Amino acid sequence: MRKNLKISHAEAMNNGILFYSKRHKNYVAIAFIDEQDNITTEWTTRKKSKSHKDKHEKITEMKDMFTIVPALIILYVLVLWVMSKNPIYGIRTFLMGYSLLVLGSFIVRHTGKRREEKIWYKFHSAEHMVLNAYKKLKRVPSLEEIYQYSRFRYSCGTNQTTQIVMSFSLMFACSFIPDLSYRFIGSLSVNVIIMILLRCGFLNFLQFFTTAKPTDRELVVAIAGLTVWLENEKKEKEKSRFSKFLHRLFPRIFH
Repeated sequence: MRKNLKISHAEAMNNGILFYSKRHKNYVAIAFIDEQDNITTEWTTRKKSKSHKDKHEKITEMKDMFTIVPALIILYVLVLWVMSKNPIYGIRTFLMGYSLLVLGSFIVRHTGKRREEKIWYKFHSAEHMVLNAYKKLKRVPSLEEIYQYSRFRYSCGTNQTTQIVMSFSLMFACSFIPDLSYRFIGSLSVNVIIMILLRCGFLNFLQFFTTAKPTDRELVVAIAGLTVWLENEKKEKEKSRFSKFLHRLFPRIFH
């Protein structure tokens, strides 16, 4: 399979998974399951796919925003006050304060959400497992094969939180280096190291909060969605080749 048939990214829902097209960026493959365990798949536009998002997910996102914004305002005021006393103390307050705020809100959110919406965490794991299997096998995996792959993935959005927390915490530590040039080099170095480790999959520890062991039910949905995605990616690829062929034959008509 050629390298251009890669998945841009995928997204778990409370009842299924979305697989975003890389070749045709306005399209998405969806697989979802109802209460009677009937699986439905679609190849549709991103705009239409928003209707499949659970209303509860949108409400949760709004709650998160209203929770973190006041905390950010308080941190901002605190940093300004500390900086008026001593600039370096203000920088340290911001680095450690923001790191703790992000980590704390992340843990609180997912600790509470896991009790109410554990199914989303199972679909999130299924999404990771099917993508890991596809990357290795270069094809849609079977149900038996998919169990051999990890539920953690280096490109998971959770790792953005990991990167923020680790980067700000280590830059806080670097702020205690006396020499300014070494302080700058140290801050730059830790960020580069963190990015490399994330890319290599060594810093997936926060995904313990955002994933749960999936069952056959979630994995079958993931396989169905990946199948639809791959079929349509190939069709789009053929269509693109045909268009190029027509353009070469009739450049004045097909431009």
